[in-house]
Amino acid sequence: MFVGIDIGGTNIKAVLTNREGEIYSAKSTGTGKTIREIDDTLVGIISDFMSAFSNRGTLQAVGIGAAGSIDNSRGIIIDSSNIRAWKNYPLARNLEKRLGIRVFLENDATVAVMGEWWQGHGRKFRNWIMLTLGTGIGGGAVIDNKLYTGQSGSSMEFGHMTIDYRGKQCKCGSMGCLEQYASASALARTAQSLLKKYPGSVLNLRPKGEAVTSKLVYEAAMKGDKLSVLALEEIAFYLGIGIANLVNIFNPEAVILGGGLSKAHRMIFPIVKKVVAERALPGLKDNVKYLAVKTQDKIPALGAAKVAIDSLGL
Repeated sequence: MFVGIDIGGTNIKAVLTNREGEIYSAKSTGTGKTIREIDDTLVGIISDFMSAFSNRGTLQAVGIGAAGSIDNSRGIIIDSSNIRAWKNYPLARNLEKRLGIRVFLENDATVAVMGEWWQGHGRKFRNWIMLTLGTGIGGGAVIDNKLYTGQSGSSMEFGHMTIDYRGKQCKCGSMGCLEQYASASALARTAQSLLKKYPGSVLNLRPKGEAVTSKLVYEAAMKGDKLSVLALEEIAFYLGIGIANLVNIFNPEAVILGGGLSKAHRMIFPIVKKVVAERALPGLKDNVKYLAVKTQDKIPALGAAKVAIDSLGL
């Protein structure tokens, strides 16, 4: 058996699977704020899996996808703009000491791509890109049927491409990064900024003290709430600008959206396609397919498990 874990800025999602990708169990919980909280949560999840499914076989290894810049060869998280506690943190080594099991680390967007390539739409294409829309924006690329990760395993940080050089300050230290305009967090901020202008919005009827979240905005948009629709259209426009740049660079067969916000793909894709049609080059933008991950709650964690399987040469 193998455990795959996807650590995002907001949630931790995990699966217990076999070498063929059959899922025995899945768990989801909030991401802690401190190193100790996160590590204890990970150990708890893995221990629970081991206790509940010991009759299925032996746990061989754990794969982890973590938000941020990582050194996968050493199992170190160099920096994470969404989990500030991680600074040159040897996550894999520390978990191995506590669990006595091999632990392999990859960038969270990379494992999302790996999962989609293994068990999703990615199986159909040789050249494709993926963007994960969550607290931030991650990404990945399969080029000529090979996953590209760069020299340290942290390439394809699509969320940190600059789309406005004088734009909003990003947690990474730069300005005008795509994720400041087109992530789930950006959707919530955009909706929040419109509340006073649209007093009749259902978002103004939420319980006192309840935060405006991307989930609330998406659900309201699906019901036709004008504020929420406008907010979603705005982030889709900026996402289209980012994807137009990527289409010009990669000339992909497909663009696949993952992450929690990908659930809104039916509202996002028409705007993205329009922007790409206006901004990308002829011959590069043609015949591109736009797809969304079908099982977003499990695919990235499955990809993390696949990283462990491949790392052991199985």
